Amino acid sequence: MDLPEELQVVRPALTVTKRDHTYQYSPGEKRGLCESLAYHARESCRCDRGRAWRAVTARLPILSWLPRYNYRTNLMGDVISGSTVAIMHIPQGMAYALLAGLPPVAGLYMAFFPVLVYVLMGTSPHVSMGTSAVVSMMMGQAVGDLSSSTEGSPEGSRNESLIQDSANGTSETYTPLQVASALSLVVGVWQIVFGLLHLGEVFGRFLSDMLISGFTTGLAFQVLTSQVKSLFGISVPRHSGPFSIINTYVDIISQLLSANITVIIVSTITIIILVINNELIKPRVKKVTKLPVPIELMVVVAGTVASYFLDLNKNYNVRIVGDIPTGMPSASVPPLELLPRLVVTGFIVGLVGYTTTFSMAKLFAKQKGYTVDATQELYAEGASNVFGGFFSNGPVAASMSRSLIQESVGGVTLVTPLISSGFILLILLFVGPLFETLPNCVLSSIIVVSLKGMFMQFHELVALWPVSKLDAIIWVSTFLTCVVINIDYGLFVGIGVSVLVLLSRSQSPSLQRLGRVPGTDLYLDCDKYATAQEVAGIRVVRIGGALHFANIAQVKEELPAAAGLGEAGPPTQPGVYSASGNTFKATVETMLSNESISGENNQETDFEGYSKKVEKREILGSDDQRATAGTTTISMPDTLWLVLDMSCVSFVDSSGGKLLSELHKQLEASSVNLCLAAPSEKVLKQLERCGTLDVLPKERLFHSVHDAVTILSRGAAPSPARSPEPREASVTRL
Repeated sequence: MDLPEELQVVRPALTVTKRDHTYQYSPGEKRGLCESLAYHARESCRCDRGRAWRAVTARLPILSWLPRYNYRTNLMGDVISGSTVAIMHIPQGMAYALLAGLPPVAGLYMAFFPVLVYVLMGTSPHVSMGTSAVVSMMMGQAVGDLSSSTEGSPEGSRNESLIQDSANGTSETYTPLQVASALSLVVGVWQIVFGLLHLGEVFGRFLSDMLISGFTTGLAFQVLTSQVKSLFGISVPRHSGPFSIINTYVDIISQLLSANITVIIVSTITIIILVINNELIKPRVKKVTKLPVPIELMVVVAGTVASYFLDLNKNYNVRIVGDIPTGMPSASVPPLELLPRLVVTGFIVGLVGYTTTFSMAKLFAKQKGYTVDATQELYAEGASNVFGGFFSNGPVAASMSRSLIQESVGGVTLVTPLISSGFILLILLFVGPLFETLPNCVLSSIIVVSLKGMFMQFHELVALWPVSKLDAIIWVSTFLTCVVINIDYGLFVGIGVSVLVLLSRSQSPSLQRLGRVPGTDLYLDCDKYATAQEVAGIRVVRIGGALHFANIAQVKEELPAAAGLGEAGPPTQPGVYSASGNTFKATVETMLSNESISGENNQETDFEGYSKKVEKREILGSDDQRATAGTTTISMPDTLWLVLDMSCVSFVDSSGGKLLSELHKQLEASSVNLCLAAPSEKVLKQLERCGTLDVLPKERLFHSVHDAVTILSRGAAPSPARSPEPREASVTRL
């Protein structure tokens, strides 16, 4: 498309007052607090059949989409996608349960019970709920701290954790499943509370990509550490608290000489097979078909068969999964006395789990052209975790790898996870015991290989450092805190550093002195654009950022220098000017007039009605005044008008409004007049509430910088005593 070479605009030059009057500005009716509460109460109490049905379908979306389900176009894709995800979920669920310190069968429970609730309440048809690497990592911390050792525990021997019951003075021990189910209940309650407070979108905005990237990379490092002992077949006592990872590696190094060679061989073979598939086979298969090679399931089956026929557990002391009960777990109430100890961990797990789930849901929604409800997603995920907590489940979230597969192989609706749950149910009822001889090191190998994507996030840090060192500091601080101190502290440190970075950026608004590009309405930085020229008698300064209590001192200190109020400038245009205040001495070489001009002994010189052309300017000392042949020396202000470009100011608090009021008074005492250009409606309302507009005349508020310069430079008498008359603004932009 050919663009026009010129853009010509002709319209009246406008002050804010004239703009509002001319174009019939109507701010609309604004209700007070009591009126707003009464209005919302009336709206909430209104009830009819349509509103009631919409309220029900908003919380149970399945009632909306299931009656319209198109079996002909959607069923085949949902069946293929659901069966594929189920095949992936079997090894992933068992591996991630091992990662969380739970029996492997718990991963299959988590792939069934919570998913059923999400089908009823969820709004994203493409996320795969169930076991998640990040949530399992964080769950493993709580399980390790609060549970007792169990037979066949993947963690090896650990010191028993005794929980004192203050009510009867007895000590209680808890199994990993009890701790996980209690954590799931706490996580679900937190997420429902987040939904009631409508915090869904807030979390998505304030947990930055840098924070999440550093946090998950730190988690990946902790996960790798937790799996090293299973990869080498050694027993390492569990450490908790700050710097526990250092003690863990000290113990690992001391135990390396007693590593199980058979376990190392099995782990090495498994890792090599998985890496070859991911790096060589998978990219080629993807070009042929969307169906992935179920390499994880194939490895699990091969490892189970080899372990069964070679009897690796008895002959080579290779630890295996052990007993996998058939059937479904019975419903039971989690130990409620554990809930107070899991409040903080539950908050963090709920926050991170929801953030990862909703970020993927938004990604798919954008690609497919539908919307997801942030609040309803909180309700859906929270209800899923609460329900799962009564069936020996840990907290769940969406898995990125399974979600990508679910979408790529043709999943269309939430029938996909329903079909996947059906396959998992068959495994739980009939097939589960077949995996009892599966070596733990095979599952650990699957976990370690899956961490590659998280460790690749180090590349983000390398790319981020030259772009923004402050953003890189957020990443590094979050990562190091997760690795060296603790996962829980890592998230809070990352949030704290993010807030400090945000404050540091908003605390230093930029101040730019602008000049006009001749013949256009463009006003550019004089220090960066050679063609930008300042208009005689008018200084324009752009404020780049909010004005609030934390930066007004800096703005007040730097504004005079940025505006050049102490510098000499070109002679101003005709008008009546006083020789007091901010002045300079100018030698005027040529003045065209029809009458005589008052000499240097006069304190005021009237230029009105004259045109002049300045060929040369000479700056003299304050006590040096002279008159020579052909010249007349006068004294006049350098700057008569200071225009603040407010177009980049998004917010002004009461301190910022007070600063503008004080600045107006101080400049007026120096014969300089303050004007504001291009303030937003939000800023204008705040200035009105602060009382700034009671001090600063409304005639000094302009629609844009060009309106201000046009009116002030072409006015009949641009002096404090007379407000300039608006003229027509004509702009030609090349």
